[in-house]
Amino acid sequence: MTFALGLLVLAALPQAASSPPPTPTTSQPVPSSEVVDTARQWLSLIDQARWDESYRATGASFRKLNTVQAWAKVSEEVRAPLGAMISRTFVSQEDLPAPPSGYEVVKFRTRFAN
Repeated sequence: MTFALGLLVLAALPQAASSPPPTPTTSQPVPSSEVVDTARQWLSLIDQARWDESYRATGASFRKLNTVQAWAKVSEEVRAPLGAMISRTFVSQEDLPAPPSGYEVVKFRTRFAN
């Protein structure tokens, strides 16, 4: 649900077409290709409207707070209006030290048809 609400907020923001993607600096850690690939695969499920599979690929804490029906409904409402995915570029990866085991945050810049 949080992801879907985040998509809704991002969809409402104006696109900064003229701003170039951030350039990595030497102080940033090298991204984990496994984590980035997993994030891309999950987003691909979303792009293909494969709500059940994308839901099953979420963590237990997400599934505890959301049902597959709620996920599918909200995802369809938020994702479908964006249209087809045109391009997706890796922006950054960050390790957030949060309980219980921390989180990997992977950011992409994505262009959609709409």
